[in-house]
Amino acid sequence: MSMLTRGCAALAFVAALAVGVPSYAHHATQAEFDQNKVVTIKGTMTRVMWVNPHVNWHMEVTNADGTKTDWTIVGAGPGAFRAIGLSGRDFFKLGESYEASIALARNGSSRGHIMSFLTPDGKTLKIWTGNGDDPLGR
Repeated sequence: MSMLTRGCAALAFVAALAVGVPSYAHHATQAEFDQNKVVTIKGTMTRVMWVNPHVNWHMEVTNADGTKTDWTIVGAGPGAFRAIGLSGRDFFKLGESYEASIALARNGSSRGHIMSFLTPDGKTLKIWTGNGDDPLGR
């Protein structure tokens, strides 16, 4: 095998890895979250991560027994939210109380996929309809 052939084969292998790894890492929302198990949680917004590949909101929720649970709520990517005029830096206020309707994580963790928020001033922000083709409910 010539040096040129080996070089081309190595380049093709590296290219296949580069393409395959990101596509393997991406997942379907329906695989991670159960849209048939939607609950509403109420808590204090502690952190908003406006980053790719998904926006994450973190809320501290007080349970019925007085203990606290930190919830991670996942949504679409920030570009999708910006496309409809919503920016986490402008809209979500840390330390404020929010209600979130979420599809629970299938693995039982304190994670959910956002369906809607009820803001401190009583506005409902519908974010996801459960339609995988329309992650922002447009």
